[in-house]
Amino acid sequence: MTTQNDALRKLSPNKIRAYKQAPWREQIRLLAIGLAAIFGLMAMLGLFIFTGAQAAEAGLRGQSLVRERDRLMRQLESQESDLTQKQSEEWMRKRAVELGFVPAGPKDLDYLSVPNEAPADPVSASPTSFLYTNAAISLAPAYRETLLEWLLGLIQPKGAK
Repeated sequence: MTTQNDALRKLSPNKIRAYKQAPWREQIRLLAIGLAAIFGLMAMLGLFIFTGAQAAEAGLRGQSLVRERDRLMRQLESQESDLTQKQSEEWMRKRAVELGFVPAGPKDLDYLSVPNEAPADPVSASPTSFLYTNAAISLAPAYRETLLEWLLGLIQPKGAK
């Protein structure tokens, strides 16, 4: 009984080496290596092109934002110029005449004299001066209590303070 195993055993090492080094196997191996290199280069070039496109898009977006900022700055300067012009005395006089106002003469003014006027006391406009100096408008004690005092009040019994 001769089987295929016997046939393979009868092959000489030279035939096995020749089979392994067949020209078509070498060609396929070189083709695979070449295709892998080409696909690797294409992937790398694709990555470079993609990141380059993103950088170009970001640059264009930056340029458009700079142009928009410059346009808004020019518009703001124009509006500031208009406001400055409208705050001038000459423009206000013209506008008052257009609206029908006339300069007031000495006979158009009324004076009011107040006898024995008490000198005005300086008033502090800070919120703390109102809250802590005047008892009528000061904060309730519950609102002046610190967080620590409130927590201690919860923990300690009422008579232990």
